[in-house]
Order: sequence, then C-alpha cells, then structure tokens
Amino acid sequence: MALAGKIRIGFIVGKDNDAVEDPQYVGDASFLSDLPATYRTDPVSGDYGCPKAKGGMAHADTAIPWWIHKNHGDRCQIDIIRGDKDLTLARLKKNDVNFIIGYDQINTMFEGDWAARKELVGTALRECGNIWPTWEVQEFIYYKSRYMQACQAAGIPMAPTIYAFHSDRSPQKLLGEIKARGWKQFCLKLSFSAFSLGFAIHTVEEAEKDPMILKEYFEEHEGYPEFICQELITGFKNNWETRCFFWNAEFQYAICNKAAVVSESGEEIISAGKTTQAPQPTEFIEAARKIGKAALATLPKQYNRHGAEIGPILFRTDIGCSDGEIHDKDFTWKAGEKTFFLNELEYGGTNYFTRHVPFDNIPLWGEHYFKKAVEVMTKGAPAPDSLALALPVEVAEPAAPVAEP
Repeated sequence: MALAGKIRIGFIVGKDNDAVEDPQYVGDASFLSDLPATYRTDPVSGDYGCPKAKGGMAHADTAIPWWIHKNHGDRCQIDIIRGDKDLTLARLKKNDVNFIIGYDQINTMFEGDWAARKELVGTALRECGNIWPTWEVQEFIYYKSRYMQACQAAGIPMAPTIYAFHSDRSPQKLLGEIKARGWKQFCLKLSFSAFSLGFAIHTVEEAEKDPMILKEYFEEHEGYPEFICQELITGFKNNWETRCFFWNAEFQYAICNKAAVVSESGEEIISAGKTTQAPQPTEFIEAARKIGKAALATLPKQYNRHGAEIGPILFRTDIGCSDGEIHDKDFTWKAGEKTFFLNELEYGGTNYFTRHVPFDNIPLWGEHYFKKAVEVMTKGAPAPDSLALALPVEVAEPAAPVAEP
C-alpha cells in the first residue's frame, strides 16, 4: 500500500556519549551543519542546547533523524523529541510513528525527581499506542530478569544467576543463596540501569566478614525493582565482549570491547574493524552472532494496528566469553575452554559506536528507521490507497515542527 501523504515520525533522543562530529567518524558530517542547537550537547557537561559555534556536539540519536529529514523529507516529517524536556503523551500522539533511539524510562532513574519523571515518561510510552519497540518489548528489556529467564528457558547459555526481587530480598537471604551455589566471587547489577551504575564486584569472604557491604548496597538501591546477582566471570578480563547489532533480527555489524570496569588500563578498549584497532576475532563474532540471534527469538511479538507482525527493530546483544573456573554447583563450564554466553540484551537507545566503526553507519540506520516507519504504517493495511487508513492513532493536528536554533 502506498502512502498518500507524509508520515510524521518521532524520535526520542537523549544521548551524550555517541558523538558523530568527531575526528574518528569516517562519514561526511556536513549534513549536520544546520542541526538546531537544542539538539546539540555541551562537550563538557553533556547538557543539551549548546550551539555548534560553542562546540555543541551532535550524537547518533539526533544525527539519524536529521539524515532522514535531509534524504527523505519529501515523504516524511521528522519530530525530534528531547526526552529530558519534551516527552509527553500528547507529543507522542501527534506523530504517526515514534521510535526510541536515545532516551527511555531508564534515563529517568538518573534525573532529579526520578519518581515523578518515571511516572510521566512511563505513562507516555505505555499509553501512546504508536511507540516502537512496543511497551511490552521495552519492559522485557527494562526488567533484566524477564529476558534472562526467557533465554535460560530457551537453552541460551548465561552466567550463573540469582534474581533478587524487591518484594522478597534481603542481604542475608542473597548471601545465603550465593553460598549455597558455591560461588567464590560475585557481581551485582541493577535492572532499570545503564552505564555500569550499580555494578559491584565482591568476594563471598569479604561479604561474610563485613555485612555492611550488602546492607549498604541494598539501602542505596532500594528504589530499584530487582537486583541481578551473578557468579563473577573472570573471562571478561582476558577475552573480548562481543556486541552484535541486529535489525529485523538480521546481523548488521559487531563491536568487540573490554569495558573500563574490567580492563587492566581502566579504560575501554574497542575493536570495531578499523586498521588502527586490534583485529576482530572471527571465532568470537561467529559465536556471538549465533547466540544473539537465538536470544532475539525470545522477544515478545510486535503488531501494528492492522494486526501485522512487525519484526524487531534495533537490538544489540552483548556476548561474553568464559575460560576460567566456574564454582556454581550446577554448571559444567570447563576452565581453559571458551564458553560463549549472553551477558545483556539492549535495544534502540544503546550506544551505536558510530565514531568507532570503519564505515558510516548513519545512512545505514537512517534507511532502516525510515523504511520501518513505512512498514509500520502500511503492512497489513486495507487496500484503499489512503493514508488515513494507515494512521495508528487519531491525529487532529500536525506534528510539532523541528525546533529552530
């Protein structure tokens, strides 16, 4: 079905860590010369609203919709929505399709009045009816236990894991479960978190000697709905973590890295395929692609208003490699042998590693998002060639125009 008018596409943005106008970026960033200052971040504070003349930087989440605006402006109207100040239910409903590309409910956990912000943003994303990925898929990722348990049930390898849910958790109970599994070291993670916030590593011995270690962790992160506790996998220090990017569950590219929290230098190390970087290990990428694709098969299905299934949008699967000793009583992973496993699953707001890859990934994602918007609007729609029949929501007024600098 063809569309009779322009599609109004919203992009929810909020990145300050995926710069495009950077010396390492291999593409042509000239299309961003007129990007309004409101979508540029201060290079020091990361705050939005910094003009280009003062060093304001464009990141992948604003560059992608701006590229679509420049290349498909005759077929769509772009609405760039700053998550920190413009995201409301009314704003989302003005658009035909909205994509989460740089800001979601996790971001509210880093904001001042997080409880109020979580409610406002959550209501908008949950009730607008035209957000992609859908609210069900978002919650599947926000609550790490949901996708982790689904992947475990599907036989996808994962590190030994204990879930500490808010309704039934205590430092004493968690330590008892850890000891019962036979672990020597463990790490703690938070659902509704990012940037390694809440990530902690301890030995069982020190947690037994000093009960305040877990007590203080529980008190500091009281507001989080669940903790993920895993036996510490020492392989992260020796091996790459392989991050695979997928669209429609089809592989796009991979990044191998060692996070700052585990690298010996204390800085992140990246291998993305550039000649100036360490070569990417084929064995790791092939194993990661296979596990990542299997993990995406556990995602909840998405459907547009016509009842047609819409495939997964952008997802990133982070795959680790264990080659050290595992103490969990139920695991048979062998020391000295590589065992690849799913570490995390992320979606559209993730880091695209734009300045690190050896190709220009902005047109890649720009085309994907534009075509996906058309698919959402038209797939399974009735035969009449009418845009009105394809609209996912009632729209009484045009979408908000792109802000001026």
